[in-house]
Amino acid sequence: MEDRRRAPRAPIALPCTLSRRSGSAINAETVDLGPGGMRVTSPRPLALDEVLRFDVALEDVRVDGRARVLRQEGLKDYALRFEGLVEPARERLRALATA
Repeated sequence: MEDRRRAPRAPIALPCTLSRRSGSAINAETVDLGPGGMRVTSPRPLALDEVLRFDVALEDVRVDGRARVLRQEGLKDYALRFEGLVEPARERLRALATA
């Protein structure tokens, strides 16, 4: 599979909460994380092009916002792109991914 990512990502496993407009929250885990998006493992199926709220706690900052499901990369792995992420959070993720 061709790597379509434009921004670097760091392999890191962190708890990640995904929320839909209705229904219970999904307790997922990041596989990798960067300023443009993340890959997560989700115990529940996610729909392509679905927009979710997310919440990830790094050591020094909480990153939350909206993310769009771009593709499924395995049985339970999904690539998500951040949408409208504020600059302080994006900069923290950029530093994490290039460390």
